Amino acid sequence: MLPSNASEPKERAATVATGCPACGSALHAAELRAEDPYSRDAFEVVRCRECRLAYVNPRPTPEHLQRYYPDDYYGARHPFFRDFLADLRVSALGPAPAGARILDIGCGRGDFILACRRRGFAVGGVEQAGSPVMRLRETLGIEVVTPDEIAKLPGGAFDFVTLWHVLEHLPEPRESLGEVARLLGPGGRLLVEVPNFGSWQARLGRAYWYHMDVPRHLLHFDRPSLAALLARTGFAPERWHTFSLEYDTFGLAQSMLNRLCKNPNHLFQLLTGKPTARSARDTLLSFALLAPVGLLAGAISLAAALAGRGGVLRVIARKQGRA
Repeated sequence: MLPSNASEPKERAATVATGCPACGSALHAAELRAEDPYSRDAFEVVRCRECRLAYVNPRPTPEHLQRYYPDDYYGARHPFFRDFLADLRVSALGPAPAGARILDIGCGRGDFILACRRRGFAVGGVEQAGSPVMRLRETLGIEVVTPDEIAKLPGGAFDFVTLWHVLEHLPEPRESLGEVARLLGPGGRLLVEVPNFGSWQARLGRAYWYHMDVPRHLLHFDRPSLAALLARTGFAPERWHTFSLEYDTFGLAQSMLNRLCKNPNHLFQLLTGKPTARSARDTLLSFALLAPVGLLAGAISLAAALAGRGGVLRVIARKQGRA
């Protein structure tokens, strides 16, 4: 379900044309053309004429997609921000019974499942072999399986399944959510958070949008297209949110800077210590404009959230009957 880490491609990988990953329709219209900020390869994004999902088409073949994930893709955060943001994500689950069972798909470094365990939840995770979270299996005794092993997990074993910025990476979202439905017990809940392609920042940024991130983000959801996919896979949305303290303001600020800088996501690359192309001009421009751009981005992000057009889509949906 999750692509594995790999070095950035030395040459463009092979691509394949595809129908809509959500509804299967072959009817689509061109939306935009965007560049991968790492390899600088360009990809077409189209919109399905049936369910309105936007998606990369053609996209890298499955054997080549992993080449677009750099070795340091997971990144790292200062422990204060790491724990603070992980606790925010736990609070997004809302009231839950003591000992509730949670499976986090795409658990990265494991920050979220560790925060859940601190709150008394029984936790498990899904991530690629060799990822940072796998060390927790031995050191902390947390059950983490690879995508190839997820089919071995018993049906109905979990009260919650979470996908934090994972669904947009998955080439087969219907099959993935079908597997989630199998893993949830009766009335179990799914939490999905994805970048909001219907947000103000996506409309302002277009191909320069920080969260476009092609081809790793194969899918680009707005609320109608995500709601349609959930209904198709047996889930009924209960609560929607479109604001994220973690992603909104920075996402818009970086999108605005992308229109001025030669290298996409240059500020993000600097802050995480992995610039793909060093540029004194882009560095000077990014830091000189950081304060005014950040203030403007913060004001727009708050207004967008109030209008239901914030930078992310977060939905909690209940499993309904048989998916």
